[in-house]
Amino acid sequence: MPASAKKIQWINSLKGVCILLVVLNHIITTSYIPSLSVINQHQLITKVWVGINHYLVPLRMPAFFFISGLLAADGVLVRSWNEVLTKKAVNLFYLYLLWCLVQWLCVSLINRDLAFDDWRLMAHNAAYASSAGQFILYVAAAMSSPWYLYALALYFVICKLWRNHWVLLLGLGAVLNYACVLGLVPWWGPASVAQNGIFFFTGCFLGSRIVALLADRRSRLTLLAALTGLALFHWMLTMDKSLFTSALAVCVAILCCQWVNRHWLWHSGPLRALNWIGKNTLQIYVLHKLLTELMAVPALGALVRYHAFDNKLFSQLWLAFYPLAATALCAAGAIAIWWALNRGVGRVLFQYPSLVRTEKALV
Repeated sequence: MPASAKKIQWINSLKGVCILLVVLNHIITTSYIPSLSVINQHQLITKVWVGINHYLVPLRMPAFFFISGLLAADGVLVRSWNEVLTKKAVNLFYLYLLWCLVQWLCVSLINRDLAFDDWRLMAHNAAYASSAGQFILYVAAAMSSPWYLYALALYFVICKLWRNHWVLLLGLGAVLNYACVLGLVPWWGPASVAQNGIFFFTGCFLGSRIVALLADRRSRLTLLAALTGLALFHWMLTMDKSLFTSALAVCVAILCCQWVNRHWLWHSGPLRALNWIGKNTLQIYVLHKLLTELMAVPALGALVRYHAFDNKLFSQLWLAFYPLAATALCAAGAIAIWWALNRGVGRVLFQYPSLVRTEKALV
């Protein structure tokens, strides 16, 4: 594989890891942890899965936004508004609003008509809104599962407007991040958007420089040492999810993905699959919520009703392998649904209508 292609592939690898971690997080929180309330035997593996999900929080979304900022740099710094407004901002806002509506309708149907007994999910999320007014409020406040799309559109517009004052923008992003870590920003939607802006801004304005620093051995060691020291300092101040912890996690993840793509055979099946997933994160991101809901409500509800967890072997297998198996199933299911829908008029589910090309339905 050419060197230029390998440079792109590590980005796809990191994006692939991030989207799978997002799916895993929703599996853990919506069905795995609730299942523990009906399983009498808890094992070490239970703590391992919950711990993995907890300790990867500083990496999951910060890495996603850093890479998104890095990829958006050309549109922010080089291209005109006419070239990028529809393709970037309008398209992202369109997809956000569309999938908020789709998820609300589908999740409401699942919880109303497919639930067993009282085994349902509820959350401060647009997908669980009890009225149109509450739905609009949650959507406006980014309190919805596709909030990442809302944030991307907002960050892109802000970076485009402030591109000549990017140092101030980075400072503002850092202040907002600290405010969120300290719990000063109310509601999880606004807090998520405010907390992660710094990573997109950094990726957009400094991303290429950071990647270059990581490529040089001396600069790499200096950067990692500095971030480690700052992360430990904040940890001692009980800020274990600080800006610097996330920055360190992102840098280590970049180095790992670069190493894997340098040393693994480029045609390796697992790596090729991961990189393909990284190129196609959108469809997994917007569709996996529906699949995790099906697993958390009708599937888990049926297992509880029919006492499947009374079987010791089944419970042990569930505790050990369910998060991994369910993550793989959700990712594969989302890709399959996208493949079926992404043709004809269905393509407007994944792209703003004016951007849909007639000559190619699938990529």
